Amino acid sequence: MHTTHTLTASDGVALTLHGWTVPGAATALFYFHGIQSHAGWLWETGPELNARGIDVYALDRRGSGRSAGLRGHLPSADLVLSDYTRALEAVAERVGGTGPVALGQSLGGSLLAALWCTGELPVGRLVLCAPALGQQRARHTPAALAERRARAGTTPQPVGLADGDYTGLARYREFMASDPLMLREVTSATQATLVRLEDLYATGTPRTPLRVDLAVPEHDPIIDLRAARATLRRLTSDVHEEVFAANRHYLEFTDARTAYWDWLALRLKEDA
Repeated sequence: MHTTHTLTASDGVALTLHGWTVPGAATALFYFHGIQSHAGWLWETGPELNARGIDVYALDRRGSGRSAGLRGHLPSADLVLSDYTRALEAVAERVGGTGPVALGQSLGGSLLAALWCTGELPVGRLVLCAPALGQQRARHTPAALAERRARAGTTPQPVGLADGDYTGLARYREFMASDPLMLREVTSATQATLVRLEDLYATGTPRTPLRVDLAVPEHDPIIDLRAARATLRRLTSDVHEEVFAANRHYLEFTDARTAYWDWLALRLKEDA
């Protein structure tokens, strides 16, 4: 069953929290979505994981999906991390126990790593899927990073990623092309926030030890997987990696999706 619930951010912005739940679920997953996606991209993943006995929750990031706020605008790292902390605490209270497993996909992985290094996460473990870890440093010189940190304002900037980098399957490309909520632009301030989020874990350390599962495609046209792996292993040595037979970024939209859902369900149920 899919439901939505409204949370109010610290600055009054209305945030939409999605839930796909099933009676008697063995465990729960909290999903951090990527830069262009939103919780609606879990239209298959939510029900598929429900069928495997897992509840799924996902917050539409402010300015994304069905959450309020200027489209594509993240005013600061502190504010977006506060949004996710509020949502995680609400879900943890609902599911009880050690809390949900937190999964960060793409940019969601960077957000999750920043939270891990700045607060006590109410979760049992982490999963990172094609995570955008260390990507700002992999793509930009120190001087360029400094310039991006200083950006401000709401001037639109193109995301600059091709739909074909996410999936090679026609039906998913058609879905993306007709998705009115998919972000095609972000603001100048968001570009600064992306660097500042990375700064938090590139120079910080996790507050608590947590087991981490890493899921990646064989080749990712968006993510520098070498940089992502190196950044993660600076944070922890307790990593289990699974490589899936795919050459696109968004595993849920590739032929590896069923194998990914099966693997994810097994890993999540280990401690249930």
